[in-house]
Amino acid sequence: MTPSLDGEIRDGRHHMQVRVYYEDTDFSGIVYHANYLRFMERGRTNHLRLMGASQHALFEQAQEETPGFAFVVRSMQLDFLRPARMDDVLDVVTWPVAVKGASITLAQEVRRGEDVLIKAAVRVAFISEGRAKPIPKSLRLLMKADLAPE
Repeated sequence: MTPSLDGEIRDGRHHMQVRVYYEDTDFSGIVYHANYLRFMERGRTNHLRLMGASQHALFEQAQEETPGFAFVVRSMQLDFLRPARMDDVLDVVTWPVAVKGASITLAQEVRRGEDVLIKAAVRVAFISEGRAKPIPKSLRLLMKADLAPE
């Protein structure tokens, strides 16, 4: 696990840097809107990765309790505030807002320096066998312990 690749957790928020490449932009030279979803997915994945040293053991325990489980994006609200351009270095910031029975709500921002470019609210559901299921206690406790101060 390389901190520079996975980002870091500071003050209850996960920060991960992403550089904008030519492939991320549209014909006008700004980041194509769908590519922000990729950046934010990486942020959520790395946030989960950095949540704790016992992450693998917790997921193995969750797999025993709820075989075939997965986290899936249930809903997203996005607010595109400003564009990013090629060679910009962006900070993808992720933090948990609420952990409920079968879902987690995360807030995310994509920033360039002090400027917030994108704001998102992402609700992720816990499913097994195609249906929403309660998040196993071990995972729920870990996620609640990581809730950032408002």
